Parts: sequence; structure tokens; C-alpha cells
Amino acid sequence: MEEVVRSRRIDMIHAYEWRPCLQAAFSSGRRIPLLMNVMSTDVPRFLPTHLPIIVGTPELQQRMEAQGRRAHLLEPSVDMEHYRTTDIAAARAGFGIPQGALVISMVSMLTTAHGNVQSALEAIRVVDRMAFSWPVRLLVAGGGEGLEAVRQGAAAVNAHHGWTVVQPLGFQLDSSPVYEAADIVLGRGSSALKGLAHAKPLMVHGESGFWRLVDEETSEGFLHGGWYGRGGEGDRDLTRGLEALAGSLKRRTRLGAYGRHLVATRFDLERAAERLASIYVDTALGRCDLNTMVRSLVRSAAGSARYLTSTRLGSALYRDRSVPAVA
Repeated sequence: MEEVVRSRRIDMIHAYEWRPCLQAAFSSGRRIPLLMNVMSTDVPRFLPTHLPIIVGTPELQQRMEAQGRRAHLLEPSVDMEHYRTTDIAAARAGFGIPQGALVISMVSMLTTAHGNVQSALEAIRVVDRMAFSWPVRLLVAGGGEGLEAVRQGAAAVNAHHGWTVVQPLGFQLDSSPVYEAADIVLGRGSSALKGLAHAKPLMVHGESGFWRLVDEETSEGFLHGGWYGRGGEGDRDLTRGLEALAGSLKRRTRLGAYGRHLVATRFDLERAAERLASIYVDTALGRCDLNTMVRSLVRSAAGSARYLTSTRLGSALYRDRSVPAVA
């Protein structure tokens, strides 16, 4: 990395997630300002403490500051011009959705980690039951090792009803039409914010059966701790939320407008760019002394060595529990 920095005349390094952060801290040298960025729900304690760090939630920022770190808050941002609803009919036509359908959209990395596939399969089970009362269509966009399980679940439900209830879409380079086609969005992390930007009512999913409707009361918890959660009643919570939304166009419209306003005032891309520019200035000016840096790197080297050794041995104590803030 030192050679790259020198040959390209780099003035600052902005490293994303803990492994690149460690690599940059130990190989970039002291002359180049370094900014760490970890957009996960858990930040490893073995990251160097002398370097500034960006995190994605107020809760994490407070936790980092309590550890004596110089922590900056930069929440996930949304391009409000791109992620907005302009032509629902065209979006639905693109997916072959008939008129009058109640469309539920889910955009997620279908990985087995962090409950993503489990949430998708819970959604499939719930819409299977809802299809007896509503002309429902569940769009599931995303790739990963869980995609085949989602396809199998969809095929079983569709065969049972004799029409398309669940429509797996696979990976979508541009997910905006999936959100635009929806009456209701299921999401977490940045996917949740994109759904809100499209003025759609949102149910946030997480691990171990977590589902929660976003409204004026619950949004404060998500704003503080991130668009995610752990623990809940799974199918029951999702069923209650979806049936309440399905039965009330007025409520869907109100919550959609609330969500769009929430994202516009707090997560707009332009605001994030201005905030990042100020963080870069702070990073360039806020250099620490040599002794502080050395102590920090020694501590980091020892901690990361213990972690890596323990993970290779399968220790639950040091197992990586980080959860991405993006969907």
C-alpha cells in the first residue's frame, strides 16, 4: 500500500470495513491521514484507537466515543432524485403484475447470515396465507446462496394457488422499479431507506423473527440504532403488520408520505456529501503524536492477532458478529 500511496500521490486514505482499515493502518505510514469507516452494527475493539472512525448510527457513535475514539456519524444516504415514485403503472407492467394486485416488495441480499433468507421465507409463508384474502404479489429481489431456497418456496406457493403469488427476481442492477411497483416494502439497512424514499410504508426485518412497522412512534428507535432488529414473533408480527396495511389505503398513503419526508430531511445524498467533506477536513487536521500512534498500533496488533487466531480455531468468543448496515 505504501508504494501505491507514493506512486499515486495520495493525500488521504478512506478505508471501508475493518479488514481494509487494519491493512491501511499498518501499511500506509504516518504521513498520510487515514480515516476508518465501519458501517456495521458491531465495531471490533481491536481497530486502532488513534485513528478517526465513521459509523452509521448515533448509537454506535456514542459507543465509540465512550471508548475514547474520535467518532463521526455518517448515516446511509439516499439519492432522492433516483429513488422516487413517478410511474407505478409502468413499474408494475415491467414485472407483469395485473391491475388491482396488492404488491409487496423485498430487496435484500439473500444470504444465510444475519437472517436475510429467513426473513424472505417468512414473507413467502405469510403472503401464501394472505393470498386467500387479497390478490397479493410478493416481489423478492436479490442474489446469494439463499436464492434457490426462495425460488423453491415461491414455486410451491404458486403451484398451490394456481397463479403467481411470489415472484423471485434475482439480482437487480437497479432496484428502483422494485420499490416503485410496491404498495408495501419489506427492508432493512439501506434497502429500508430506499423504500421510504419511494414513499412506501415500510416493515423493517432483522434476525430471529424481527418485523416492525415504521411509523411516528417506532422511527425514533431506528434512527438511533439503525434500520434493523433482533428478536420477535416472526410470521405473527409480519402478518399483523401486512394485514393492517393491506386493509387501509389511507394508512399506506400517510405512512408513505411520512417516510419520504423522513429520508429527505435526514438521509439526503447532498447533505451526506457536505458532511463527508467536513469529516475529511477534520481528519487532515487532527493528527496525533507518535507515542499515541505506536501504543494504539501495538494494542491493535495484539487484539487482531487474538481475534484471527481464535476465529481459525472456531472460538465463539471472537466470532465476527458484524451485521452490514446495507441490504
